[in-house]
Amino acid sequence: MRRINQNNFWTVVLRLITASIWINAGVFGKLLNSGFLNPNSNAYVGFTILYFSQGSPIRGFLYAVAFPHPILTGILVMIGEISFGILLFLGLGVRLASTAAFYTNLIYFLSAAWTGAEEYGINLLMMTIDLYFIIYGSNYFSIDSIIRKKTSIMDNKKIWITVATLIYLGVIFFLYIKGL
Repeated sequence: MRRINQNNFWTVVLRLITASIWINAGVFGKLLNSGFLNPNSNAYVGFTILYFSQGSPIRGFLYAVAFPHPILTGILVMIGEISFGILLFLGLGVRLASTAAFYTNLIYFLSAAWTGAEEYGINLLMMTIDLYFIIYGSNYFSIDSIIRKKTSIMDNKKIWITVATLIYLGVIFFLYIKGL
């Protein structure tokens, strides 16, 4: 049996902690939050979008893409957060998930950093972690490492960054067109 070195151990730990953050945000913060998609609740996603857009440098983007249909935006955010968590937990498509997660955290950062240190810090930290996994991928204890034994496609950063970028841009374009 091959021993795992200390760097690989901490990479697995970081991946699992990051996965738990995404799953917690998506499941407990949104899916199980009865007010998240309820326009009559103070926890409604539409109020969050409106609040964050007030001081955001991407206010126009939020008004054009997210605000016209906050429930659909909320559902897509929830699906994304849960998907990032599951994929990172399994170590499957880690570069793909981390690229999409990076864009999500970038939007969160640009939307909410003006509200205070907590939003600034967590989103900046999550973007840094996303970049780590985009660059290094997942090694041990991951489905990617099993696939890597059969093919080197998991190591091709350009493919995963491109695919994730196209998916993310496609979702944004869909939301923009739907909001017109």
